[in-house]
Amino acid sequence: MAEESNTSRTEPASERRLAQARAEGHVPRSAELSSLLVLAAMAGGLALWGARLFTRLQDLIAAHFRGVAQFSPESVLSLMQQMALEAFSFLAVLFLAGLIAPMLLSGWVFAPRVIQFNGERLNPLSRLIRFFSPNGLFDGLKALLSFLVAGTLLAWFFQAHLIDLAKLSALPFAEAVALAGELLLKGLLMLLGVVFLATLLDAPWQWWRYLKGLAMTRAEVLAEAREAEGSPELKARIRARQRRTQQETTE
Repeated sequence: MAEESNTSRTEPASERRLAQARAEGHVPRSAELSSLLVLAAMAGGLALWGARLFTRLQDLIAAHFRGVAQFSPESVLSLMQQMALEAFSFLAVLFLAGLIAPMLLSGWVFAPRVIQFNGERLNPLSRLIRFFSPNGLFDGLKALLSFLVAGTLLAWFFQAHLIDLAKLSALPFAEAVALAGELLLKGLLMLLGVVFLATLLDAPWQWWRYLKGLAMTRAEVLAEAREAEGSPELKARIRARQRRTQQETTE
């Protein structure tokens, strides 16, 4: 019997098929959603801790140069450790944002099968085929379009603030740092807006493509239903439910 084509996959994926896909690590992902959360965390961290963090790092570096007669690997390592401790809160927020972002669309997924060795993953031809598939070409075009839009806006932002950037070298150090931080925050917020619009389009598309890829034919639905009917676990649940119903009626 000939295999049914994708056009005949008109039935939504069953709970069983969705569970199997999750067990294999096959879940919807949106790179734009992850980028959005990381950029938002970066902008928020800079707004909350940016000025204080820069001041603390500046004081650490100045104290290091005043207290060390000559550089040594130990002194440089000590300075790096102190700077890392000062920036820990900011870096922790970025780390948590990068960790949580992939879970927003599909939740927590634990798939031991993904870490098992699969020689097919080492085949460069399979990656090339996926790249030139319709989905791969769409993702590539989407990434190129996002890059062009972001690059155009950054070029406009640079041109619009050219005067402010030119006078940075003439300002006192503290004022120059404050102005540079303000421009950096504005640039991040502009990029955040671009990524937000891209996420509004990409996240629903990834969900639709994921569910469409797991759609089933009528034959698959019937086969799964017949298999479930013959499941000992299902029969045991049905018998237990019947016994509870009988007990409730006798009482």
